Amino acid sequence: MKTLNFFAILGVALLTSFTSVPAMAQSVGGGSSGGGYLGFMSYKTSAKKATRWSLNEWLETKSRMKWSDMWLSFHSPSPYEFFLLGGYAPTTGKWMYGVGAYAQAVGLEFDQETVLDPAWNARINLRILGVNVQNTNFTMFAGIRGRSNPDSFRQGYWGPSLTLYLTHLFGVYGQYRSYFSSTPTSAGSVGGHRFEAGPFIDFGALRVYGYYLYETESADSPVAGYSTNINYWNIGAQLFF
Repeated sequence: MKTLNFFAILGVALLTSFTSVPAMAQSVGGGSSGGGYLGFMSYKTSAKKATRWSLNEWLETKSRMKWSDMWLSFHSPSPYEFFLLGGYAPTTGKWMYGVGAYAQAVGLEFDQETVLDPAWNARINLRILGVNVQNTNFTMFAGIRGRSNPDSFRQGYWGPSLTLYLTHLFGVYGQYRSYFSSTPTSAGSVGGHRFEAGPFIDFGALRVYGYYLYETESADSPVAGYSTNINYWNIGAQLFF
């Protein structure tokens, strides 16, 4: 008796499943002439085909990605940047000039100036924000300065700088520099600060700028110590390549 009940239940289940397939296919096919069981199987086959992965498609996708990477390599900015700069201070009649190079976010700069006394500056830059030098960026730097008149000395310094484009061609630049105590001189150890800011305008790879500089300097000798400051405009140009 239990065996007969089992086969009766199994028969009802199979009959229900076969009769429900055409109804499902009819609802999927929207009542088209391809309905019924064959329509349902055609739908399942199409769904599988749409998600099927093939070696040929993978090779085509790889080829497209290769050409895209090549296009990007030719049209993306180079990770290497170089620039030359030169400036003139009308109030002091002194010149300054320098050179710089970047590899991605790390850069090196060297310049020589004669605004106070003959001096050279060498520093390393780390760009925190921004994609290149000729763009809006925030950079931290550290370096060393050497002076030779009247006493020769060297001193380290550090600070931040900001380049902010207000339009595609016009922007402002600002820099703060803090000098550490120098090597000993006849007036003691020399220290100070420097602030530099002003507008610039780009003509392609050429930037023309006018920066206002304010610098303080002091020596701590109790006998020959001194404290002084100087302010001036530096008018110049910077060429990127």
